[in-house]
Amino acid sequence: MLRKRECNCKRGALSDLNRSRWDDPERLHVRKSLIAEGDTDAFERIMGVSDIFPINYLSRGVSAARSVCKVQLYREGRIPIAAGSGFLVSPNLLLTNNHVIRSSRSASLASAIFQYEMDENFSLGRSVEFSITDEVFFTSASDELDFSFVSVEEGNSEKVALADFGFLQLLPQSGKAVKGEPVSIIHHPNGGLKSLSLRNSHVLSLHEQFITYSSDTLPGSSGAPVLNDQWLPVALHHRSIRDPSNRRRWIANRGIRISAILSNVMEHASKQNAHAVEVADRLRLSGQVG
Repeated sequence: MLRKRECNCKRGALSDLNRSRWDDPERLHVRKSLIAEGDTDAFERIMGVSDIFPINYLSRGVSAARSVCKVQLYREGRIPIAAGSGFLVSPNLLLTNNHVIRSSRSASLASAIFQYEMDENFSLGRSVEFSITDEVFFTSASDELDFSFVSVEEGNSEKVALADFGFLQLLPQSGKAVKGEPVSIIHHPNGGLKSLSLRNSHVLSLHEQFITYSSDTLPGSSGAPVLNDQWLPVALHHRSIRDPSNRRRWIANRGIRISAILSNVMEHASKQNAHAVEVADRLRLSGQVG
Protein backbone atom coordinates (compact mmCIF):
# COMPACT_ATOMS: atom_id res chain seq x y z
CA MET A 1 0.00 0.00 0.00
CA LEU A 2 2.80 2.38 0.83
CA ARG A 3 4.47 1.67 -2.52
CA LYS A 4 1.14 2.25 -4.25
CA ARG A 5 0.54 5.57 -2.47
CA GLU A 6 4.04 6.76 -3.31
CA CYS A 7 3.57 5.83 -6.94
CA ASN A 8 0.22 7.67 -7.13
CA CYS A 9 1.74 10.73 -5.53
CA LYS A 10 4.50 10.78 -8.08
CA ARG A 11 2.05 10.44 -10.94
CA GLY A 12 0.00 13.27 -9.51
CA ALA A 13 3.03 15.50 -9.19
CA LEU A 14 4.06 14.76 -12.76
CA SER A 15 0.51 15.36 -13.98
CA ASP A 16 0.36 18.72 -12.21
CA LEU A 17 3.75 19.63 -13.67
CA ASN A 18 2.65 18.71 -17.19
CA ARG A 19 -0.53 20.77 -16.84
CA SER A 20 1.48 23.78 -15.67
CA ARG A 21 4.06 23.55 -18.46
CA TRP A 22 1.68 24.42 -21.29
CA ASP A 23 -0.56 27.45 -21.01
CA ASP A 24 -3.82 28.36 -22.75
CA PRO A 25 -3.34 28.54 -26.57
CA GLU A 26 -4.51 32.16 -26.74
CA ARG A 27 -2.05 33.18 -24.05
CA LEU A 28 0.75 31.33 -25.87
CA HIS A 29 -0.14 33.17 -29.07
CA VAL A 30 0.10 36.53 -27.29
CA ARG A 31 3.37 35.48 -25.64
CA LYS A 32 4.93 34.55 -28.98
CA SER A 33 3.76 37.79 -30.59
CA LEU A 34 5.83 39.72 -28.04
CA ILE A 35 9.08 37.92 -28.94
CA ALA A 36 11.52 39.54 -31.34
CA GLU A 37 11.54 37.82 -34.73
CA GLY A 38 15.25 36.97 -34.51
CA ASP A 39 15.04 35.38 -31.06
CA THR A 40 14.70 31.78 -32.30
CA ASP A 41 15.65 30.30 -28.92
CA ALA A 42 13.10 32.15 -26.83
CA PHE A 43 11.06 29.04 -26.04
CA GLU A 44 14.10 26.70 -25.86
CA ARG A 45 16.27 26.86 -22.77
CA ILE A 46 18.74 24.56 -21.06
CA MET A 47 17.39 23.36 -17.71
CA GLY A 48 20.59 23.17 -15.64
CA VAL A 49 23.20 20.95 -17.32
CA SER A 50 22.46 20.28 -20.97
CA ASP A 51 21.36 16.77 -21.89
CA ILE A 52 21.30 17.54 -25.63
CA PHE A 53 23.56 15.20 -27.63
CA PRO A 54 24.15 14.64 -31.34
CA ILE A 55 22.33 11.54 -32.54
CA ASN A 56 25.61 9.77 -33.34
CA TYR A 57 26.14 9.47 -29.58
CA LEU A 58 23.93 6.38 -29.79
CA SER A 59 25.59 4.80 -32.83
CA ARG A 60 29.04 5.42 -31.37
CA GLY A 61 27.89 3.75 -28.16
CA VAL A 62 26.69 0.71 -30.10
CA SER A 63 30.08 0.55 -31.82
CA ALA A 64 31.89 0.74 -28.47
CA ALA A 65 29.65 -1.98 -27.05
CA ARG A 66 30.69 -4.47 -29.73
CA SER A 67 34.11 -4.87 -28.10
CA VAL A 68 32.64 -5.69 -24.66
CA CYS A 69 32.17 -9.37 -23.88
CA LYS A 70 31.12 -11.82 -21.23
CA VAL A 71 34.16 -13.60 -19.77
CA GLN A 72 33.09 -17.16 -19.10
CA LEU A 73 35.25 -19.18 -16.73
CA TYR A 74 35.42 -22.97 -16.85
CA ARG A 75 37.07 -25.75 -14.92
CA GLU A 76 38.46 -28.85 -16.59
CA GLY A 77 35.88 -30.46 -18.83
CA ARG A 78 34.43 -27.02 -19.74
CA ILE A 79 32.20 -26.92 -16.71
CA PRO A 80 31.09 -23.28 -16.22
CA ILE A 81 32.03 -21.94 -12.80
CA ALA A 82 31.78 -18.14 -12.96
CA ALA A 83 31.51 -15.16 -15.28
CA GLY A 84 32.64 -11.55 -15.48
CA SER A 85 33.00 -8.83 -18.09
CA GLY A 86 35.89 -7.74 -20.28
CA PHE A 87 36.67 -5.69 -23.37
CA LEU A 88 39.07 -5.74 -26.29
CA VAL A 89 41.78 -3.08 -26.14
CA SER A 90 43.71 -4.12 -29.28
CA PRO A 91 42.94 -6.53 -32.15
CA ASN A 92 43.47 -9.62 -29.95
CA LEU A 93 44.10 -8.37 -26.42
CA LEU A 94 41.45 -8.35 -23.69
CA LEU A 95 41.36 -6.40 -20.43
CA THR A 96 39.47 -7.65 -17.37
CA ASN A 97 40.06 -7.94 -13.61
CA ASN A 98 42.63 -10.10 -11.89
CA HIS A 99 39.86 -11.41 -9.65
CA VAL A 100 38.09 -12.57 -12.84
CA ILE A 101 41.16 -14.20 -14.47
CA ARG A 102 43.80 -14.77 -11.81
CA SER A 103 46.36 -16.92 -13.66
CA SER A 104 47.54 -18.00 -17.09
CA ARG A 105 45.98 -21.40 -16.34
CA SER A 106 42.60 -19.77 -15.70
CA ALA A 107 43.04 -17.80 -18.93
CA SER A 108 43.62 -20.96 -20.96
CA LEU A 109 40.31 -22.38 -19.70
CA ALA A 110 38.23 -19.21 -20.27
CA SER A 111 36.22 -17.86 -23.20
CA ALA A 112 35.21 -14.41 -24.43
CA ILE A 113 31.56 -14.38 -25.54
CA PHE A 114 30.49 -11.49 -27.78
CA GLN A 115 26.99 -10.45 -28.90
CA TYR A 116 25.33 -12.05 -25.88
CA GLU A 117 22.55 -9.46 -26.01
CA MET A 118 19.03 -8.62 -27.15
CA ASP A 119 18.47 -7.09 -30.59
CA GLU A 120 16.01 -4.32 -31.53
CA ASN A 121 13.16 -6.84 -31.56
CA PHE A 122 14.03 -8.15 -28.08
CA SER A 123 15.22 -11.41 -29.57
CA LEU A 124 18.38 -13.05 -28.33
CA GLY A 125 20.94 -12.73 -31.08
CA ARG A 126 23.51 -15.36 -31.93
CA SER A 127 26.46 -15.02 -29.56
CA VAL A 128 30.02 -15.65 -30.74
CA GLU A 129 32.59 -17.38 -28.54
CA PHE A 130 36.38 -17.12 -28.74
CA SER A 131 38.97 -18.95 -26.66
CA ILE A 132 41.09 -16.86 -24.32
CA THR A 133 44.71 -18.01 -24.45
CA ASP A 134 47.74 -17.82 -22.18
CA GLU A 135 50.00 -16.58 -24.98
CA VAL A 136 49.96 -13.18 -23.29
CA PHE A 137 49.13 -12.84 -19.61
CA PHE A 138 50.08 -9.75 -17.62
CA THR A 139 48.34 -9.05 -14.35
CA SER A 140 48.27 -7.12 -11.08
CA ALA A 141 46.97 -8.75 -7.90
CA SER A 142 43.38 -8.11 -6.89
CA ASP A 143 44.48 -6.26 -3.75
CA GLU A 144 46.60 -3.93 -5.93
CA LEU A 145 45.41 -2.68 -9.34
CA ASP A 146 43.28 -5.78 -10.00
CA PHE A 147 43.73 -6.02 -13.77
CA SER A 148 44.61 -8.79 -16.22
CA PHE A 149 45.57 -8.45 -19.87
CA VAL A 150 45.01 -11.70 -21.75
CA SER A 151 45.28 -12.73 -25.40
CA VAL A 152 42.32 -14.00 -27.42
CA GLU A 153 42.34 -16.25 -30.47
CA GLU A 154 41.99 -14.26 -33.70
CA GLY A 155 39.39 -16.58 -35.23
CA ASN A 156 37.08 -19.27 -33.89
CA SER A 157 35.82 -22.63 -35.11
CA GLU A 158 32.90 -20.92 -36.87
CA LYS A 159 35.33 -18.87 -39.00
CA VAL A 160 34.36 -15.60 -37.32
CA ALA A 161 37.15 -13.03 -37.05
CA LEU A 162 37.78 -11.38 -33.69
CA ALA A 163 38.67 -8.20 -35.61
CA ASP A 164 34.98 -7.82 -36.48
CA PHE A 165 34.34 -6.63 -32.92
CA GLY A 166 36.85 -3.78 -32.90
CA PHE A 167 38.43 -2.54 -29.70
CA LEU A 168 38.38 0.38 -27.26
CA GLN A 169 41.54 2.46 -27.35
CA LEU A 170 43.32 3.02 -24.05
CA LEU A 171 44.88 6.46 -23.61
CA PRO A 172 47.69 6.86 -21.05
CA GLN A 173 47.17 10.54 -20.20
CA SER A 174 45.23 11.59 -17.12
CA GLY A 175 42.15 13.80 -17.43
CA LYS A 176 39.71 11.61 -19.37
CA ALA A 177 37.10 12.19 -16.65
CA VAL A 178 36.70 14.88 -14.03
CA LYS A 179 34.79 15.00 -10.76
CA GLY A 180 31.07 15.40 -11.35
CA GLU A 181 31.21 14.19 -14.96
CA PRO A 182 28.68 11.55 -16.09
CA VAL A 183 30.04 8.08 -16.86
CA SER A 184 28.49 4.92 -18.34
CA ILE A 185 29.29 1.22 -17.97
CA ILE A 186 28.76 -1.53 -20.56
CA HIS A 187 28.71 -4.85 -18.73
CA HIS A 188 27.25 -8.32 -18.18
CA PRO A 189 25.61 -8.03 -14.72
CA ASN A 190 25.13 -11.41 -13.04
CA GLY A 191 26.78 -12.97 -16.09
CA GLY A 192 23.63 -12.17 -18.05
CA LEU A 193 22.88 -10.28 -21.23
CA LYS A 194 25.00 -7.28 -22.18
CA SER A 195 23.58 -4.21 -20.46
CA LEU A 196 24.22 -0.51 -20.15
CA SER A 197 24.28 1.76 -17.11
CA LEU A 198 23.88 5.01 -19.04
CA ARG A 199 24.93 8.44 -17.76
CA ASN A 200 22.70 8.37 -14.65
CA SER A 201 25.97 8.33 -12.73
CA HIS A 202 28.69 10.77 -11.90
CA VAL A 203 32.32 10.61 -10.88
CA LEU A 204 32.22 11.09 -7.11
CA SER A 205 35.95 11.26 -6.38
CA LEU A 206 39.32 10.85 -8.05
CA HIS A 207 42.40 9.28 -6.50
CA GLU A 208 45.85 8.45 -7.79
CA GLN A 209 44.89 4.95 -8.92
CA PHE A 210 41.08 4.84 -8.65
CA ILE A 211 37.89 6.76 -9.30
CA THR A 212 34.53 6.28 -7.58
CA TYR A 213 31.16 6.73 -9.24
CA SER A 214 27.46 6.10 -8.67
CA SER A 215 26.71 3.70 -11.56
CA ASP A 216 24.62 0.59 -10.90
CA THR A 217 26.49 -2.73 -11.12
CA LEU A 218 26.04 -6.34 -10.05
CA PRO A 219 28.31 -9.37 -9.65
CA GLY A 220 29.49 -10.14 -13.17
CA SER A 221 30.05 -6.46 -13.95
CA SER A 222 33.67 -6.83 -12.86
CA GLY A 223 36.04 -6.16 -15.74
CA ALA A 224 33.72 -3.77 -17.59
CA PRO A 225 34.84 -0.44 -19.05
CA VAL A 226 33.79 2.79 -17.35
CA LEU A 227 33.31 5.26 -20.21
CA ASN A 228 33.04 9.01 -20.63
CA ASP A 229 30.67 10.72 -23.07
CA GLN A 230 33.17 10.22 -25.91
CA TRP A 231 32.99 6.45 -25.21
CA LEU A 232 36.62 6.41 -24.11
CA PRO A 233 37.50 4.07 -21.20
CA VAL A 234 38.41 6.08 -18.12
CA ALA A 235 38.54 3.16 -15.67
CA LEU A 236 38.21 -0.59 -15.28
CA HIS A 237 35.29 -1.40 -12.99
CA HIS A 238 36.25 -3.77 -10.18
CA ARG A 239 34.28 -3.40 -6.95
CA SER A 240 31.76 -1.61 -4.75
CA ILE A 241 32.50 0.45 -1.65
CA ARG A 242 30.75 0.06 1.70
CA ASP A 243 29.82 2.85 4.05
CA PRO A 244 32.56 2.67 6.73
CA SER A 245 29.97 3.36 9.43
CA ASN A 246 27.40 0.86 8.13
CA ARG A 247 28.78 -2.28 6.50
CA ARG A 248 25.34 -3.17 5.12
CA ARG A 249 25.16 -0.01 3.05
CA TRP A 250 26.92 0.52 -0.27
CA ILE A 251 27.83 4.11 -1.13
CA ALA A 252 29.73 3.93 -4.46
CA ASN A 253 31.38 1.80 -7.09
CA ARG A 254 35.09 1.94 -7.82
CA GLY A 255 37.22 1.53 -10.93
CA ILE A 256 40.95 1.39 -11.60
CA ARG A 257 42.07 4.37 -13.64
CA ILE A 258 43.26 3.49 -17.14
CA SER A 259 46.19 5.88 -16.72
CA ALA A 260 47.31 3.95 -13.61
CA ILE A 261 47.02 0.61 -15.41
CA LEU A 262 49.07 1.79 -18.39
CA SER A 263 51.65 3.37 -16.09
CA ASN A 264 52.05 -0.04 -14.45
CA VAL A 265 52.45 -1.72 -17.85
CA MET A 266 55.10 0.76 -18.92
CA GLU A 267 56.97 0.44 -15.61
CA HIS A 268 57.24 -3.34 -15.97
CA ALA A 269 58.01 -3.14 -19.68
CA SER A 270 60.94 -0.86 -18.88
CA LYS A 271 62.23 -3.65 -16.64
CA GLN A 272 62.01 -6.08 -19.58
CA ASN A 273 59.06 -8.08 -18.29
CA ALA A 274 58.33 -10.07 -21.47
CA HIS A 275 54.54 -10.04 -21.12
CA ALA A 276 54.45 -6.34 -20.19
CA VAL A 277 56.60 -5.59 -23.26
CA GLU A 278 54.14 -7.55 -25.41
CA VAL A 279 51.15 -5.72 -23.93
CA ALA A 280 52.86 -2.34 -24.43
CA ASP A 281 53.62 -3.28 -28.02
CA ARG A 282 50.03 -4.35 -28.75
CA LEU A 283 48.73 -1.16 -27.15
CA ARG A 284 51.30 0.86 -29.14
CA LEU A 285 52.82 2.21 -25.94
CA SER A 286 56.35 1.03 -26.79
CA GLY A 287 57.57 4.50 -27.74
CA GLN A 288 56.48 5.78 -24.31
CA VAL A 289 58.36 3.16 -22.30
CA GLY A 290 61.39 4.72 -20.63
